[in-house]
Amino acid sequence: MKRNSIQEKYLIFRIKQHKDPDAYGQLYDHYVTRIYRFVFFKVSSSEDAEDITADVFLKTWQYIRNTDKKIGNLNALLYKMSRNAVIDYYRSKRRTEMPMSDQSSYEDIMDKRDIEAEVEVKMEIENIEKYLDQLKDEYREVVILRHVEQYSINEIAEILEKSVSNVRVILHRAIKRLKELIGE
Repeated sequence: MKRNSIQEKYLIFRIKQHKDPDAYGQLYDHYVTRIYRFVFFKVSSSEDAEDITADVFLKTWQYIRNTDKKIGNLNALLYKMSRNAVIDYYRSKRRTEMPMSDQSSYEDIMDKRDIEAEVEVKMEIENIEKYLDQLKDEYREVVILRHVEQYSINEIAEILEKSVSNVRVILHRAIKRLKELIGE
């Protein structure tokens, strides 16, 4: 299912009009791995990431069913809700940093049906993980969305609620800082 596809819009329509849990299940299956991975990068605990991801999907289900607003981009909505849930998580824990050190249960992140993608993503993550941990949160988030999740600059801008030019600047600075770290 492509982002913002007709199929996705039809599923959202079914959820709004008929409160169809099967339609939501299809959307959930499509997005859960990406949202979990995104949250896991932020909290580094598989248990917390699972709880936060479940909460994000519950709130999304409620939002879709109960709002009269048109949902133009479900992907952006899910990432915004995920970001807010992570922020709430850290507020409740009173933490100031978002560590990324515990990768022990990374195998639980990826869908077992796609082993090749799992190995490729895991290798990429292991290569940059130690450097990402040294970046500011804002830089890390943009790098992950762009190079791990492979979102366009426009999509990242929508997710982060920033201008496209601002995202480009942040990404440029993040890449520059990564190169400095790798060169050290």
